[in-house]
Amino acid sequence: MAKEVKVYDKFVGSLIENKTAVVIFLINGVKLQGVIDDFDEVSVVLKRDQYVQLLYRHAISTIVPQYRYDG
Repeated sequence: MAKEVKVYDKFVGSLIENKTAVVIFLINGVKLQGVIDDFDEVSVVLKRDQYVQLLYRHAISTIVPQYRYDG
């Protein structure tokens, strides 16, 4: 039986593949910017300049890609 690919995995995988800049809002209102470098079931690695941040997925409210979607 084929393993189901989750929407989150496809979305974030596409952002990583295309090296898309993102804005990530945490549930406490903090706004972070950078490029997602990697992710797994519990965490996301965000890079900006020479800095790297490890974010827990349960703390993320919203991920906003910095490109215009024209459908």
